Amino acid sequence: MKHQIVVIQSGWVVMGQVVRLEEHKITRIEDASVIRVWGTTAGLGEIALKGPTKETILDYAGVVECYDHAVIMTIDCVYDAKK
Repeated sequence: MKHQIVVIQSGWVVMGQVVRLEEHKITRIEDASVIRVWGTTAGLGEIALKGPTKETILDYAGVVECYDHAVIMTIDCVYDAKK
């Protein structure tokens, strides 16, 4: 599973462990958090590269599922999410 930031239709931005359920055309995000406030100076890419800042506000959401066609884009996270 990849740790990713997922931008979903209607303005939702979620980060977590992404699994594609291809047979159902579903994107499942486990251990998910909604990014309510980015808290960055360089956008979502900054979070993907360096992790959330102290100004970033994350709302834990558990498991989030959406249809694949609702996903606008994904960004692979490079930082170690376990730190």
